[in-house]
Amino acid sequence: MDRARVALADLAALDRTALEALIVAQQSELSAQQEKLLSRDSEIEHLKLVIAKLRRMMFGTKSEKVTREIEQLELKLEELETRQAEHAAATTSDTPAKNKPTRRSLPEHLPREVHTHLPDEVACTQCGGELRKLGV
Repeated sequence: MDRARVALADLAALDRTALEALIVAQQSELSAQQEKLLSRDSEIEHLKLVIAKLRRMMFGTKSEKVTREIEQLELKLEELETRQAEHAAATTSDTPAKNKPTRRSLPEHLPREVHTHLPDEVACTQCGGELRKLGV
């Protein structure tokens, strides 16, 4: 909420020309995104048409080359449709995605203590097998 208040305060502080410039920049960014989406849609349609054409060519002869090409195009089509669905899900989501914090290693100047816990027995009490260190 504080971020929204700060953004509204910043917008209120801007003069008319600055606001108009901001609107123009946002409109150009929006049109670029729309062109990108249209390009992706046209590529998907093109791939669907090529796949249909190759399937018709395959009728009667089972050429491995045509089959491989169809499979590759289907994979590319599936990838594009998946990206399109992810983009649609990301744009319709109201809540922003939360980034998981990454844990940094401890600084080198901190003291380190190594504790080694040895078992009481040298062999397993159930099977009699020899016990050894983990990871060795």
